[in-house]
Amino acid sequence: MAQSPKSESVEDVLAAYVNALGGVAAIDQVTSREIHGSTSLLGHVTYYWQKPDKVLRVSRHEKIGYDGSNGWIAPGRNKLKKLSRFAQTPLEIDANPLRYARLKDLYSDLAVGKPETIDERPMRLIVAPNNIGATRFYFDSETHLLRRIEETGETSAYFKITVDFLDYKPVNALQFPFRIVHSTTERGGKEEDFRIGKVTDNVPLNPAAFSNPRIDSAVERK
Repeated sequence: MAQSPKSESVEDVLAAYVNALGGVAAIDQVTSREIHGSTSLLGHVTYYWQKPDKVLRVSRHEKIGYDGSNGWIAPGRNKLKKLSRFAQTPLEIDANPLRYARLKDLYSDLAVGKPETIDERPMRLIVAPNNIGATRFYFDSETHLLRRIEETGETSAYFKITVDFLDYKPVNALQFPFRIVHSTTERGGKEEDFRIGKVTDNVPLNPAAFSNPRIDSAVERK
Protein backbone atom coordinates (compact mmCIF):
# COMPACT_ATOMS: atom_id res chain seq x y z
CA MET A 1 0.00 0.00 0.00
CA ALA A 2 1.41 3.36 -1.07
CA GLN A 3 2.17 5.80 1.70
CA SER A 4 0.61 9.26 1.60
CA PRO A 5 3.11 12.09 1.04
CA LYS A 6 4.63 13.60 4.16
CA SER A 7 3.10 16.90 5.24
CA GLU A 8 5.39 19.90 5.11
CA SER A 9 6.69 21.20 8.42
CA VAL A 10 7.54 24.74 9.51
CA GLU A 11 11.19 23.76 9.16
CA ASP A 12 10.62 22.62 5.56
CA VAL A 13 8.99 25.92 4.52
CA LEU A 14 11.60 28.06 6.25
CA ALA A 15 14.52 26.04 4.87
CA ALA A 16 13.16 26.51 1.34
CA TYR A 17 12.78 30.24 2.01
CA VAL A 18 16.32 30.66 3.33
CA ASN A 19 17.75 28.72 0.38
CA ALA A 20 15.73 30.85 -2.06
CA LEU A 21 17.12 34.01 -0.47
CA GLY A 22 20.65 32.79 -1.04
CA GLY A 23 21.45 30.54 1.90
CA VAL A 24 22.45 30.93 5.54
CA ALA A 25 26.07 31.85 4.81
CA ALA A 26 25.09 34.68 2.45
CA ILE A 27 22.57 36.04 4.95
CA ASP A 28 24.96 35.86 7.89
CA GLN A 29 27.80 37.66 6.09
CA VAL A 30 25.73 40.87 5.88
CA THR A 31 26.30 42.85 9.07
CA SER A 32 25.05 46.28 7.96
CA ARG A 33 23.06 47.83 5.15
CA GLU A 34 22.27 51.20 3.57
CA ILE A 35 19.03 51.52 1.57
CA HIS A 36 17.93 54.45 -0.59
CA GLY A 37 14.36 54.65 -1.78
CA SER A 38 11.14 56.62 -1.68
CA THR A 39 7.73 56.25 -0.10
CA SER A 40 4.34 57.59 -1.09
CA LEU A 41 4.12 59.50 2.21
CA LEU A 42 7.71 60.66 2.91
CA GLY A 43 9.39 61.06 -0.46
CA HIS A 44 13.10 60.15 -0.50
CA VAL A 45 14.22 58.15 2.51
CA THR A 46 17.44 56.45 3.60
CA TYR A 47 17.60 53.47 5.94
CA TYR A 48 20.63 52.25 7.85
CA TRP A 49 20.54 48.82 9.46
CA GLN A 50 23.14 47.18 11.70
CA LYS A 51 22.98 43.56 12.85
CA PRO A 52 21.04 42.32 14.70
CA ASP A 53 18.26 44.94 14.81
CA LYS A 54 19.51 48.54 14.96
CA VAL A 55 17.72 50.88 12.55
CA LEU A 56 17.99 54.53 11.53
CA ARG A 57 15.62 56.14 9.02
CA VAL A 58 16.45 59.58 7.65
CA SER A 59 13.99 61.64 5.62
CA ARG A 60 13.66 65.33 4.84
CA HIS A 61 11.34 65.93 7.78
CA GLU A 62 12.69 63.68 10.54
CA LYS A 63 15.01 61.01 11.85
CA ILE A 64 13.75 57.84 13.48
CA GLY A 65 16.11 55.52 15.32
CA TYR A 66 15.99 52.21 17.16
CA ASP A 67 19.06 50.91 18.98
CA GLY A 68 17.77 47.39 19.64
CA SER A 69 16.11 48.36 22.93
CA ASN A 70 14.69 51.88 22.64
CA GLY A 71 13.42 53.99 19.78
CA TRP A 72 13.03 57.71 19.17
CA ILE A 73 11.62 60.20 16.67
CA ALA A 74 13.41 63.50 16.01
CA PRO A 75 10.98 65.65 13.96
CA GLY A 76 13.19 68.45 12.67
CA ARG A 77 13.79 71.04 15.37
CA ASN A 78 10.88 69.87 17.51
CA LYS A 79 11.15 67.97 20.76
CA LEU A 80 12.40 64.39 20.67
CA LYS A 81 9.60 61.81 20.98
CA LYS A 82 9.59 58.15 21.97
CA LEU A 83 9.01 55.61 19.22
CA SER A 84 5.94 53.49 19.92
CA ARG A 85 6.22 49.71 20.04
CA PHE A 86 3.80 49.39 17.11
CA ALA A 87 5.94 51.69 14.94
CA GLN A 88 9.07 49.64 15.59
CA THR A 89 8.16 46.58 13.52
CA PRO A 90 7.48 48.35 10.18
CA LEU A 91 10.71 50.28 10.69
CA GLU A 92 12.64 47.01 11.09
CA ILE A 93 10.87 45.43 8.12
CA ASP A 94 11.80 48.21 5.70
CA ALA A 95 15.42 48.31 6.89
CA ASN A 96 15.84 44.53 6.96
CA PRO A 97 13.08 42.66 5.09
CA LEU A 98 15.19 39.50 5.28
CA ARG A 99 14.68 39.40 9.07
CA TYR A 100 12.10 36.61 8.66
CA ALA A 101 14.84 34.18 7.70
CA ARG A 102 15.05 33.82 11.50
CA LEU A 103 11.29 33.52 11.97
CA LYS A 104 11.66 30.89 14.69
CA ASP A 105 13.65 33.36 16.78
CA LEU A 106 10.91 36.00 16.42
CA TYR A 107 7.90 33.77 17.23
CA SER A 108 7.89 30.92 19.73
CA ASP A 109 4.69 29.30 18.43
CA LEU A 110 4.54 28.49 14.71
CA ALA A 111 2.41 26.07 12.70
CA VAL A 112 1.84 25.25 9.05
CA GLY A 113 -1.49 26.56 7.76
CA LYS A 114 -3.68 25.39 4.91
CA PRO A 115 -2.25 26.49 1.53
CA GLU A 116 -3.86 29.57 -0.03
CA THR A 117 -3.41 31.71 -3.14
CA ILE A 118 -2.41 35.34 -3.74
CA ASP A 119 -2.95 36.76 -7.23
CA GLU A 120 -3.73 33.21 -8.36
CA ARG A 121 -0.32 31.97 -7.23
CA PRO A 122 -0.20 29.11 -4.69
CA MET A 123 1.21 30.00 -1.30
CA ARG A 124 2.56 27.98 1.61
CA LEU A 125 1.41 29.36 4.91
CA ILE A 126 3.00 29.60 8.36
CA VAL A 127 0.84 30.89 11.22
CA ALA A 128 1.96 32.47 14.51
CA PRO A 129 -1.14 32.60 16.77
CA ASN A 130 -1.68 35.13 19.55
CA ASN A 131 -4.38 35.66 22.18
CA ILE A 132 -6.69 37.48 19.77
CA GLY A 133 -5.70 36.57 16.23
CA ALA A 134 -2.57 35.52 14.36
CA THR A 135 0.28 36.64 12.15
CA ARG A 136 0.20 34.78 8.84
CA PHE A 137 3.26 34.40 6.60
CA TYR A 138 2.67 33.59 2.94
CA PHE A 139 5.54 31.99 0.97
CA ASP A 140 5.29 31.61 -2.80
CA SER A 141 5.13 27.88 -3.57
CA GLU A 142 7.22 28.27 -6.73
CA THR A 143 9.90 30.79 -5.73
CA HIS A 144 9.72 29.94 -1.97
CA LEU A 145 10.17 33.66 -1.21
CA LEU A 146 8.11 35.53 1.39
CA ARG A 147 5.24 37.24 -0.42
CA ARG A 148 2.97 38.64 2.28
CA ILE A 149 2.46 39.04 6.02
CA GLU A 150 -1.03 39.54 7.46
CA GLU A 151 -1.31 40.42 11.15
CA THR A 152 -4.29 40.66 13.48
CA GLY A 153 -4.22 40.74 17.26
CA GLU A 154 -0.67 41.94 17.88
CA THR A 155 -1.38 45.56 16.96
CA SER A 156 -5.15 45.68 17.35
CA ALA A 157 -8.15 43.45 17.86
CA TYR A 158 -10.15 45.47 15.35
CA PHE A 159 -8.12 45.79 12.15
CA LYS A 160 -5.63 43.88 10.00
CA ILE A 161 -2.16 44.99 8.91
CA THR A 162 -0.70 43.65 5.66
CA VAL A 163 2.85 43.85 4.30
CA ASP A 164 3.56 42.79 0.72
CA PHE A 165 7.08 41.97 -0.50
CA LEU A 166 7.44 42.50 -4.24
CA ASP A 167 10.00 42.88 -7.04
CA TYR A 168 12.73 40.62 -5.69
CA LYS A 169 16.12 41.31 -7.30
CA PRO A 170 19.64 40.05 -6.60
CA VAL A 171 21.86 42.11 -4.28
CA ASN A 172 25.24 40.44 -4.23
CA ALA A 173 24.42 36.82 -3.25
CA LEU A 174 20.92 37.51 -1.89
CA GLN A 175 17.41 37.99 -3.24
CA PHE A 176 16.01 41.28 -1.91
CA PRO A 177 12.49 42.79 -2.28
CA PHE A 178 12.72 46.19 -3.98
CA ARG A 179 9.12 47.10 -3.18
CA ILE A 180 7.45 46.81 0.24
CA VAL A 181 3.82 47.85 0.62
CA HIS A 182 2.27 48.44 4.06
CA SER A 183 -1.53 48.65 4.31
CA THR A 184 -4.20 48.42 6.99
CA THR A 185 -7.96 48.00 7.30
CA GLU A 186 -7.98 50.65 10.04
CA ARG A 187 -10.36 53.47 9.19
CA GLY A 188 -8.38 56.40 7.83
CA GLY A 189 -5.22 54.33 7.55
CA LYS A 190 -2.99 55.10 4.58
CA GLU A 191 -1.07 52.70 2.39
CA GLU A 192 2.69 53.22 2.37
CA ASP A 193 4.49 52.04 -0.75
CA PHE A 194 8.26 51.83 -0.21
CA ARG A 195 10.15 51.57 -3.52
CA ILE A 196 13.83 50.83 -3.17
CA GLY A 197 16.37 52.21 -5.60
CA LYS A 198 19.72 51.11 -4.17
CA VAL A 199 20.94 48.64 -1.55
CA THR A 200 24.52 48.54 -0.27
CA ASP A 201 25.64 45.80 2.12
CA ASN A 202 28.31 45.95 4.82
CA VAL A 203 28.56 49.72 5.03
CA PRO A 204 30.81 50.98 7.89
CA LEU A 205 28.35 52.50 10.38
CA ASN A 206 28.66 54.44 13.61
CA PRO A 207 26.70 52.46 16.26
CA ALA A 208 26.05 55.65 18.26
CA ALA A 209 23.95 57.06 15.40
CA PHE A 210 21.13 54.66 16.26
CA SER A 211 20.66 56.17 19.72
CA ASN A 212 21.83 59.77 19.19
CA PRO A 213 19.79 61.92 16.76
CA ARG A 214 22.39 64.73 16.88
CA ILE A 215 24.95 62.68 14.92
CA ASP A 216 25.14 64.10 11.39
CA SER A 217 25.78 60.84 9.54
CA ALA A 218 25.48 57.17 10.37
CA VAL A 219 28.20 56.27 7.89
CA GLU A 220 31.72 56.23 9.27
CA ARG A 221 34.03 58.19 7.01
CA LYS A 222 37.48 56.74 6.53
